[in-house]
Order: sequence, then C-alpha cells, then structure tokens
Amino acid sequence: MIHWPALVSSEQGADYACVAEFNALEDQRLWPGCRLVDSEGWVYLLSQASDGDLYWHRQPELVSLLELNHELKRYAANLGVCCTGKLAIRTLAEAFALVEWLEQQ
Repeated sequence: MIHWPALVSSEQGADYACVAEFNALEDQRLWPGCRLVDSEGWVYLLSQASDGDLYWHRQPELVSLLELNHELKRYAANLGVCCTGKLAIRTLAEAFALVEWLEQQ
C-alpha cells in the first residue's frame, strides 16, 4: 500500500515530482522503470504485466537517503540551480520539501 504523498521520478532520477495522491499520477508521464518513493520511504517500481497493464511493485528495501540526495542534486543541477553541492537532505520530509521547491523554480 502506497503512503501518500510520494515522490515520482524517471528510472535514472533525471526528473522528480511530488504527487499528493494516486489520482494525481494521471498528470505524470510514466513508463515502466519509473520509481515512486512513498512518504514512509518505501520504493516502488512501475512494472508492466504480460497483458500490458502497469502496476507499482514494492521493492524489499527502504530508499537510501544518501542515494536520493545525490539524485536530487543532479536534478537540481539539470534545472540550473546553482550551488547544488550545498544541498543536503537528512530526512524524507526534507526531500519532499526540496522537490516541491524545485517544482516552483
């Protein structure tokens, strides 16, 4: 069960979006391999069933904040944000706040 809100990213973490609820996923461009990190830290990968239906498959481990921090720095740099080396998240709440801030830039 996905706990909302969640962060959604491409499989390489090139872009991020904060999604408040399941229905808001309709506004996102999603394809197999996209990743979702829910508000409790569980990681889900968008997978495709043999009949073509897409579904979120929960991974066995929680998100690595270190890895997420690196991805968010790359994302911010791609948006043209300066001084990304100083960006540091220590909690999921900080990651959500950073993505929401970056969405407004």
